[in-house]
Amino acid sequence: MVRSLLFDPELHTGSILEKILLDIIIPLGDDINKLHTPRYAFYWLMSHTKFPYIGIHLTKLAPPCLQLISSSHDENKVLALKCFNLIIENIGRSEMKVNNFDHVICEEIMKLIKHPSLEVLELSIPCSLSLMNLMTDPPHKLQELWKPNSFDMYLLSYLEYAAYETKSNRKQLYVKYLERIIQTCRQAIIKHLKSIVTLLIEYMKVKDVKEVRLSCLKCLKLLLVHGWPRICTHSIDILMSCVNVIAESHSEGNKTVYNETRDFVLALRTLCNGSLDKHLECLKSFNNKGVTEMVAYVFEKNPSSSS
Repeated sequence: MVRSLLFDPELHTGSILEKILLDIIIPLGDDINKLHTPRYAFYWLMSHTKFPYIGIHLTKLAPPCLQLISSSHDENKVLALKCFNLIIENIGRSEMKVNNFDHVICEEIMKLIKHPSLEVLELSIPCSLSLMNLMTDPPHKLQELWKPNSFDMYLLSYLEYAAYETKSNRKQLYVKYLERIIQTCRQAIIKHLKSIVTLLIEYMKVKDVKEVRLSCLKCLKLLLVHGWPRICTHSIDILMSCVNVIAESHSEGNKTVYNETRDFVLALRTLCNGSLDKHLECLKSFNNKGVTEMVAYVFEKNPSSSS
């Protein structure tokens, strides 16, 4: 019956979609995990249900999603995350807090940001971040920076999972969305600056997936903007990490990584107002042409940084 309804030409009216969801698919209960057609029909119908119907019927739509996400099959978890994305995009914060759904959904999604399946991880990280943006506002005023909130707890868990990751393709995902987290937190990122810099320095060692290093450099550039009051306290460690990347990328002929790293060192030196000059001077005798050329470039582009 569900299969035939999927091809009904009148499906696109909100009332019919609502009727099928609430009268046919949702009453399946736990069986939605086992039956192939209903679970895909559930997602398809949700994706065609327009605002405000998802918010109106959240108390009935959320349980099937929670059943899918708690399934032992990755296929069901993927569908559940897609459904939760639709929910997050179509409701407000007050609706999410109905029946404590915000905490229940958050708990289930957070379990998946360390999931072994790459497909699940690719969906769970952005979904978790979108949910956090819906549930809470990161502090942006200076007087609010040190007040703990749920976003802090989320970021601490995220950094912990990322720090223990060993596979390069999964590291690429973690650092890719770390860029979005920094943009979201802005000045509030200062509270977690040390942990983030430590993670990025470790991730800069990844050589087999160049996107990891490029994403790290994007994150570091954002830290120059939002973490400038304290970033210079980590400048020497960051510089040494960049030197290793410069040397390796030059030897491997990777111009993209080399140029991006070189330009970042220039920006770091400029921000730190000459405090790195002594270290850069020492690198002039470094036994790598790429490093010596980087140092010459930095001093040429900003010769008066130390004045």
